[in-house]
Amino acid sequence: MWDRGLVWLHLVSDVLIALAYFSIPITLVYFVRKKRDLPFHWMFLMFGVFIVACGSTHVMEVWNLWHSDYWVAGVVKLITAFASIITAILLFQLVPKALALPSPDVLKEANQNLIDRTEKLAQVNAELAFANNALLRSQEQQRFLFDSIPHPVWVYEPKTLAIKDVNQSAVGSYGYSREEFQSLTIKDLRPEEDIPALMESVQTTPNGSQAAGIWRHRKKNGELIDVEITSGSVAYDGKEARLVVATDITERKKAEEALQSSEQKFRGLLQAAPDAMVIANREGEIVLVNSQTEKMFGYTRSDLLNQKVEMLLPKKFREGHPGHRRGFYSDPKTRSMGAGLELYAVRKDGSEFPVEISLSPLETENGTLVFSAIRDITDRKQMEEALRQSDEKLRLLVGGVRDYAIVMLDPEGRVTTWSEGAERIKGYRSEEIVGQHFSKFYTPEAAALGKPALELKKAAEQGRFEEEGWRVRKDGSRFWASVVVTPLRDRTGQLRGFAKVTRDITERKEIEEQLERRRSDLARSNAELIAANKELEAFSYSVSHDLRAPLRSIDGFSLALLEDYEEKLDAEGKDNLHRVRAATQRMGVLIDDLLDLSRVTRAEIKLQQVDLSAIGRSIGAELEKNEPERRIEIQIQEGLEAYADPNLMQIALENLLGNAWKFTSKRKSARIEFGQAQRNGSSAFYVRDDGAGFDSTRAARLFGAFQRFHDKNDFPGTGVGLATVQRIIQRQGGRIWAESAVGKGATFCFTLVDASRGDPESWQTR
Repeated sequence: MWDRGLVWLHLVSDVLIALAYFSIPITLVYFVRKKRDLPFHWMFLMFGVFIVACGSTHVMEVWNLWHSDYWVAGVVKLITAFASIITAILLFQLVPKALALPSPDVLKEANQNLIDRTEKLAQVNAELAFANNALLRSQEQQRFLFDSIPHPVWVYEPKTLAIKDVNQSAVGSYGYSREEFQSLTIKDLRPEEDIPALMESVQTTPNGSQAAGIWRHRKKNGELIDVEITSGSVAYDGKEARLVVATDITERKKAEEALQSSEQKFRGLLQAAPDAMVIANREGEIVLVNSQTEKMFGYTRSDLLNQKVEMLLPKKFREGHPGHRRGFYSDPKTRSMGAGLELYAVRKDGSEFPVEISLSPLETENGTLVFSAIRDITDRKQMEEALRQSDEKLRLLVGGVRDYAIVMLDPEGRVTTWSEGAERIKGYRSEEIVGQHFSKFYTPEAAALGKPALELKKAAEQGRFEEEGWRVRKDGSRFWASVVVTPLRDRTGQLRGFAKVTRDITERKEIEEQLERRRSDLARSNAELIAANKELEAFSYSVSHDLRAPLRSIDGFSLALLEDYEEKLDAEGKDNLHRVRAATQRMGVLIDDLLDLSRVTRAEIKLQQVDLSAIGRSIGAELEKNEPERRIEIQIQEGLEAYADPNLMQIALENLLGNAWKFTSKRKSARIEFGQAQRNGSSAFYVRDDGAGFDSTRAARLFGAFQRFHDKNDFPGTGVGLATVQRIIQRQGGRIWAESAVGKGATFCFTLVDASRGDPESWQTR
C-alpha cells in the first residue's frame, strides 16, 4: 500500500486543496472589508471559517503521511464539523432573507428610479439655489434702493414706536449711526413740546392708511429742522410696521418766508410811491393798484380790480389801446408810453387830465404783467405853457422825468438797502451808506431837533408819513424833496422796518423864481431889441440913401449917353453902356435885398419854386462875359430846384460862384461846379472849385462878417459875402459848411428845408 507515487499524489493534492482553502477566506475577508455595507457580511466570514477548517483537514492529511498523528487530525475534523454545522444552520436561516432580496433586474430598475429621482432632486436643488440667490440679490437690491433714497427713511413698530431700520440718508442727515437709530423711538426725534401732538397723530391714524404732515425734528446735535412727513403701512419681519419718508423743508420754509417779506416790501413801496401805480395782465385786466391811483382817478380799489385798463383812458383812445398793449408784449421792456405824444387819462367824473406813463414788464409765476407808473402832469403842463414862449430849455427842464430814491430802513432807522436812484439823487454809494442812520440825509438843524426819529414814529403810528422839505446830499448840497415813509410789518403786526421813497422836486420849487427872473430878463431884452431895431432902421435908411443916389446918377448918365450919343457910339460902346446900366440896376436890387436881410426879424420871405440851375447858369454866363480871356470850365448840374426865396438865392449863389471865380483867378485853367449830392445821409447843394482853398482849422471863423483868409491885394473883397450867404441859408431853415485845404480848392455845401411842407415860421432861424 505504501506506494511512493500514491503518496506524492495525495501530498500534492492535499497541499493544493489546503492552499486553495486558505486563499478563499483571505479573498472573502478582503471583500468584506472593502464592502462594509454588504448585507449579511458576517455570513461570508462564517464561510471563511468553514473553508479554513476544511483546508486544515487536508493539511493534517499531509502531516499524517509521515507522523500518523490521528488524534490531532480527528480534533481538526471535529472543529471542521462544528464549523460546517454552524455554517449550515446559519445558511438555512439566511436563505429566506436572501430570497427576500430584490433581483438584479429589480435592483436595476430601482437604481434607475433612484438615478431619476437624484437628477430631479439635483434640478430642484439648483432651482432652489437660483431662487435663494435671486432672493439674496433682491434683498441686496432692496437694501441698496432703501439706502439710495435721497430722503431720510425709517421703519418703526406702531405699538412701541421703536425704530427698526433706517436708510443711509437718515444716518447722514440726523447724525445718528444705524445702531443708535435702532435704539431710539420716533418720539426721540421730536422736540418735547411736539410729542403730545405726535401721540395724538399716531393714535388717530387708522391701520393700513397713509398719512402726511409737516413736523419739527431734532438732530443728534440738537438742531431743529422742518420736515414734511409721508408714512404708510408695510410688513417688516412678518409683522405690521410703518415706513416713514422725511423731506427736509427748512430752506423751503425760509424761502417762503423771504418771499412773503419781499412781497410785503413790494406792497409797501407800491403804497409809498407818490405816483399812481397800476398793474395789469396780458388781457388788460387790472390786478393791483395803489392808494395814489384811487386818489388820482376817484375810483375805489374794488371799482378798479378785474376791470379793463381802458376805463382810465378817454373814449377816443380806447379802441386803439389793445393794439398798443399787444405791441408792448411783443417786445416787453421798460420804456415810456407814447414817447413824443400827448397822453391823457380820464377820472371817474369824466374829466380828462395830462399824464406821463412809464411801462415795465413784471415777471410773475402767473405770467408777464405790465407795471404802469402814472403821473398827473397837469401842474407841469401849465407851467410849461407859461414858459413856452420864453425859453425852450426851461420847458424841457420842467417836463423832465424825475427818478426816485427808494431806501429800506430797519426799525431803528439804519439803511438796509440802497437803490441806484438813491445814489444818483443823494450821492452815496451802497457800500458807504448801508448800515448808517438815515439822519445823515437831514439838515443839521433838523437832525438836532430829532426830526428823523419823529418821522419814523409818526409813520409807525399813522401807517404813513409824507412831507416836503430840505434834504442834504453827500457833498453837502441841499435839495427840496418829496418824502414818503411807510412802515413794514409782518403777519403778527410786529414792525420790521420802513420803506422810504424820496423824489427830488427842487426844480419844481425853483420854477416860479426862475420864471420871475426870466420875465425880467425878457423885458430888459425886449427894450434893448427895440432900441437896436431903431438904430438899425436909421442905419438902413442912411445906407440906402447914400448908395442909391450915386447909382441913380450912373444909371441916369448911362441912359443919357445912350439916348444923346447913340449915333456916335459903336456897338461895343453901346454894349458897355448897357452892361453898366444892368450892373447898376443889379446893384440896386442887391442893396435892397441886403437891407431886407438886415431887417429879417420883420421881413417876410417870399417862397416859391426856384430853378437853381437857371440861376447858376445866368451867374456863370455873366462871370465869363466879364472876363472872357480866362480859361475856366463852369459845370452846372441840370434840374436843381428848391422851394425858396428867388432873390435871396440869387444873392447867395452870386456870392458862392463869385468867390469860386475869384479864388481860381491865379490858375491858368480852372473848374467850378454847382450840383447836388448826398452828404452825411441827407441831400445837399454844393459849389466846388479847384482854387486857392484855405486852412480847414480856421473854418469856424469863415462865415463871420469881415473875415478874410487871404491878402486883399491877391483876392479883393469886403469879407461880408459868406456872412450874407450863411444868413440867407439859415433864414430859410438850412445850414452851410465848407470843406477845404490850402492849394486844393474849396467846397461849400448847404441845405434848404422843404418849406412847402410846413409853416415857415416854425423853421426859420431868427
